[in-house]
Amino acid sequence: MLEPYTQGGRLQLQVTPFSDETSSFICAAVIHKAFTPFTKCQVLCVEIEDAPVRAGLPNPLIAKIFDPRLNYERKNPFPRRSPIHWSAANEKAAADRRAFATGDDFRIPRWEREFLDGSLWEEIYYREYEASFAREIEAYRCLGHLQGSPIPQLYGSGRVISGHGEGRAISPRALFMEYIPGENLATIQDPHSVPSSAYQELVKAVSTLASFGVIHADMRPDNIVSSTVTLDEWYSSILG
Repeated sequence: MLEPYTQGGRLQLQVTPFSDETSSFICAAVIHKAFTPFTKCQVLCVEIEDAPVRAGLPNPLIAKIFDPRLNYERKNPFPRRSPIHWSAANEKAAADRRAFATGDDFRIPRWEREFLDGSLWEEIYYREYEASFAREIEAYRCLGHLQGSPIPQLYGSGRVISGHGEGRAISPRALFMEYIPGENLATIQDPHSVPSSAYQELVKAVSTLASFGVIHADMRPDNIVSSTVTLDEWYSSILG
């Protein structure tokens, strides 16, 4: 069976266009490329196969999936000394608990997490990913007029309905944004081959984001694309 989020895989997506958040549609997509290794999120280059023309989605585009199943922190979940393996049973138990929970008071000190069972860890990861998605959406709202220049154009948000693995109890959140062809700085053998103007544009972009109260929380070569189009700003987080 094909692993989720791999090249050639197929996804069913629920998409809410950023230009009209009162409407949404279901469409199929095929994965052309997975930008691995995955860290927190799964970044995929996908092609929408049957999206209505009126939606205005380009092909290909980037689907950024907020799926806690593949969280790299599972391998070394502080303060635990052993990995937290995903299981459909634990994910379902966490989802069932949320369905019957009253209120939203779920706070567990980090020092207590070593003793948690698998379903509680799934709840922690689920909430972390929901919060991360909400922060990124808010950052894009704050920087709406900058989209397509120092940051990619955001076309919409939604969920992965199917194609993310069998037995899932959740439909992970997703963002759909502009695909920027180019090469990230981590793979460029000779950094001097990148024109100095590109680095100047990077400094300018970061300064512009900061002036609007938004910082890039994961600035490293892997997250910077040298392109004639724009610069990649995948991981923005809103300042409090």
